[in-house]
Amino acid sequence: MKGREYPDEKKNQIRMDVEEILKKIDGFEKHLDKSDTVYKLKSQYIELNLKHMELKKSLEEFDESRTKVYYDLYHSSPLGYYELDKEGNIKSVNNTGVHLLGINKENILDSNFIKFIAPNFKNIFKFTLLTAAKNHENQKCELNLIQNENIMFVQLEIIPIFDEMNKIKEYNLILIDISDYKQLESKLNDKYNELKKKMDARVNELLLINKSLEKIIAKKELSDKKLRASEKREQARSEEFARVLDAVPAAVWISHDKDGLWITGNQLSYDYLDIPQGANASKSLPPQEAPQTFKIVKDGKEMKPGEMPVQASSSGKEIRNYEFELIYPEKEVRHLMGNATPLYDEDGNPRGSVSAFIDVTKRKKAEIKMASLLKELERSNSELEQFAYVTSHDLKEPLRMIGSFTQLLEQRYKGQLDEDADNYINFIVDGTNRLQRLLDDLLAYSRISNEVIYEPLDLTKIVNESINNLKVAIDENEAQITVDPLPEIVANKSQMIQLFQNLIANAIKFQNEKKPIIHVSCKKKADKYYFSVQDNGIGIDIKNQKRVFQMFQRLHTADEYDGTGIGLSITKKIVEQHRGAVWVNSNLGEGSTFCFSMPITSKIVKN
Repeated sequence: MKGREYPDEKKNQIRMDVEEILKKIDGFEKHLDKSDTVYKLKSQYIELNLKHMELKKSLEEFDESRTKVYYDLYHSSPLGYYELDKEGNIKSVNNTGVHLLGINKENILDSNFIKFIAPNFKNIFKFTLLTAAKNHENQKCELNLIQNENIMFVQLEIIPIFDEMNKIKEYNLILIDISDYKQLESKLNDKYNELKKKMDARVNELLLINKSLEKIIAKKELSDKKLRASEKREQARSEEFARVLDAVPAAVWISHDKDGLWITGNQLSYDYLDIPQGANASKSLPPQEAPQTFKIVKDGKEMKPGEMPVQASSSGKEIRNYEFELIYPEKEVRHLMGNATPLYDEDGNPRGSVSAFIDVTKRKKAEIKMASLLKELERSNSELEQFAYVTSHDLKEPLRMIGSFTQLLEQRYKGQLDEDADNYINFIVDGTNRLQRLLDDLLAYSRISNEVIYEPLDLTKIVNESINNLKVAIDENEAQITVDPLPEIVANKSQMIQLFQNLIANAIKFQNEKKPIIHVSCKKKADKYYFSVQDNGIGIDIKNQKRVFQMFQRLHTADEYDGTGIGLSITKKIVEQHRGAVWVNSNLGEGSTFCFSMPITSKIVKN
């Protein structure tokens, strides 16, 4: 049998290995006859042992390299991974998971995962955990986690693991921070309902995890059977990790070099790019090798490979909240948004990147639709305000003429005609006066948006001026009015006087037989002032508390209480123009408290 020729650097090691084997083969040196069968068998035994040692070392090196890659991917993932025992205690966690909980890893391990969940979400977590174990399938839910006394909204996937007896053994948890997404969703809903503000988008942020890898050197001698078993276990773990990435609701790309020449990803990433799974997704390759099923576009311009987020991150650049479009030959444009994080080698040099992007196409369409609706609403409101102004202004002159001639008719013929004629004349005069007040209020309502001068105002002085304007009504009804110290805000002076005057006048007017008792106060909370005007009047039924702020909505007849039904509409418009809100708390027969909020600001602004 021809012997193998080994490199020089390994000869010393081989010589030591041979000497060790010779010690085990008793009497080998006594067989001087090389044709002897025993000698040949022992020679073959030595060669087999040497090959076995070389194979074992190769497998150990392969096992060490593969373990290092898995460890890197596990701890560099933008997702939090947790391994729980069947009671819910945390047995292992990756670096992202530690960062998401906001405390040291030592304080996380062996803690029950439920203690990091906000109280009102604990039952949801328990139910989802039991459902996963009962149905033998993965379960997802959204929860609030407590992070350093702050609340964080997360999406959680629970993967149940069972033993050979098909009993629950442990749980694997996948955690992604969706706080920004929830905030964005809430803002979109608010802006859609109020038709005032534009959507401010934020998406999930991926966490940069860069930690030195620990080298694991296996020193224990393994048999061929143990080596094959170890290889199978590692293969199973690799498949599990691939399934975890495929379960992530985002396109994940991994760049394996600093130039972004080799890029792979999860299943969703290949679906987005419309290329076969496992293919190289890099646009940095030569044109004949790069995928041609899509184009990456930013601000209407096709991006160069070095500008693309995955490639830029691979060279050491941190990418946050980046947006771009995927253009397809025959499919709808897809809008993506996300982050890309560089990966570094042991010397701190860039060696690739991990990135995750979500599909925000629906959000982009909603933004376009929202902008169109806002523009249309602004146009409609402007036309309505102009119409109300022109109508109320142009009607005042013929109404003044009707009133004047009706009064002349009353002065000349009152008492000369029958009683019915006198009543008819009174009806005309009364109707003309009420219509005049209605037009005045309508004209005042249409003029609100045209007053744009804002200045610092002492609201205590403003309220006192409003009270002076109502002096006659206050004296006639013997009203008692008290005012707490009020702050200084930036607002329009005439509108603030009108606002308090409307609320105090209503408190005086809507009474039974009692003397009006009115109190004006203010409280500061966060970045707003909350004002209230409280009275002891007739009160408002809860079913009418929103209706009273609508135009021309009266709860009483003109014979019961005089008015046009526009006063509270004017109040509401003034408050909203100052970026506030107005509401009423009341019960029938128990008085009312009209409240409104105003932002705290020192800036003089123009609307």
